[in-house]
Amino acid sequence: MTLPTIDAFPERYHFRFCPRCATPLLRTPLFGMERQRCPACSWVHFPLPNLAATVIIEYQGGIVLVQRDIEPDRGIWHLPIGHAEYGEDPADAALREGEEETGLVLATPRFLSYVHSPSYSDPRLFYLVLGFARAIGGELVGSDEGRNTRVVPLAALEPLKWSGQQAALEAYRRFRSQESEVRSQ
Repeated sequence: MTLPTIDAFPERYHFRFCPRCATPLLRTPLFGMERQRCPACSWVHFPLPNLAATVIIEYQGGIVLVQRDIEPDRGIWHLPIGHAEYGEDPADAALREGEEETGLVLATPRFLSYVHSPSYSDPRLFYLVLGFARAIGGELVGSDEGRNTRVVPLAALEPLKWSGQQAALEAYRRFRSQESEVRSQ
């Protein structure tokens, strides 16, 4: 796989000056590709993917969906999802986002899947999305980011737009199927 070059980075990764000492950055071959490096303090720019966590919440016989009320994708129905904060464990981010967006109390999550893919809003920006599952109670409510919530039976759930959520649901279905097989034995 060929990694993106500096010129292909999204705008938020186009640095002109060192964030540590404000010296103009130089382009230099380093670690097998051209990178931005500070000639004064040797800081090197290593752009990282964004880290997000989505959560599948079982509630009253179905899966909780949130209707997005912010761009991108205003109006679509999706699983609760959000960015992990700096230093935050992705499982904790899944719990926090799920509770913020639904008002439900969530149990310790179970890891389901991950997807590394470009953003829909800017294909030069990459996301690593981790999927988790579980809920234990509370009252379903809306939030600032999701104006509406609803519960949909798993069998009636229409395909979701975002690839990380598609992967989490696929892994969740496999997990539920394996659980059913174990119980029937």
